[in-house]
Amino acid sequence: MPSYIFGKIELDDTQLQKDLEIVKGFPRISEEYDEFGTGVWINNSLWNASQDATDTMYRDFDYPAKQTEYGRQLPYISKLVTENFNLEYLKMVRTRNLIDGMVIPHKDFVELNKPKNQYFRVFVPLEDNQHAFHSDEDNVFQMKKGEIWFLDAAIDHAAVNFSTESRIFLCLDFAFPGDFHPSEIFTNKALYNEQIKPTIAKREQLKPEAVEHMIQSLSQIIDKYNFKDVLFMLSKIHFYKDVPVSAAYDWLEEITRRSGKEELLDKTQKLRKYMIEKRDLGERFSINDWKELTA
Repeated sequence: MPSYIFGKIELDDTQLQKDLEIVKGFPRISEEYDEFGTGVWINNSLWNASQDATDTMYRDFDYPAKQTEYGRQLPYISKLVTENFNLEYLKMVRTRNLIDGMVIPHKDFVELNKPKNQYFRVFVPLEDNQHAFHSDEDNVFQMKKGEIWFLDAAIDHAAVNFSTESRIFLCLDFAFPGDFHPSEIFTNKALYNEQIKPTIAKREQLKPEAVEHMIQSLSQIIDKYNFKDVLFMLSKIHFYKDVPVSAAYDWLEEITRRSGKEELLDKTQKLRKYMIEKRDLGERFSINDWKELTA
């Protein structure tokens, strides 16, 4: 399993709740990669490269991460970070919330320069939500409150919250200069524990004839006016049907090809490249902007 649990922190609910109420009061800042998501998707920078709370861009830099004004307002969460995690290779800390929304399949770190195995993204759920799921190239799974997860963000992955309830996670990004062991992120290596059983979602099989019917039907109605709706609908399917996380892009390409609408096929191919193949640092892609398309 590319993504896995390797520890658990016992959380003080009283102190944590005070900090979470503060987090929920932070103003919503435009996310660097808003094109990845729909619904309410909020990232608050607690530590980053610039010490600016409005800076949500993850990037390479060769000095310790700096705590932002948001981080300084969260005494308990700050204590969790500094007492449990090794700050030497810590590059960014964020709270991340996803409500009634989804982050479509994508790869992270494709715009960065280090070998991908030197980046190590850690999630610690601060709230439980039975309707929230993550996925990678092998599984769909739920992260439970206090669990410490490695999320392999360098491969295709996605996230969804099918409810209108909050789902706040702590996201910590580490970058190492070379080979390392996951236990090196902890101040106390005894916290490292690979024996915790993950919660893996059971998914139904999807029959090939159902896929063919879906592709053929959608090819008859897809247009620039519903392109985004079709994309996000297709992206949800892998959370409950046993298909690859990136299947949505294969289906969308075939749907747009059969539609005979070159601008839709062109958009799909550019989208796929941007989301799971290659993009430059700071590069943007608009799902709703059709001016860039070829005739």
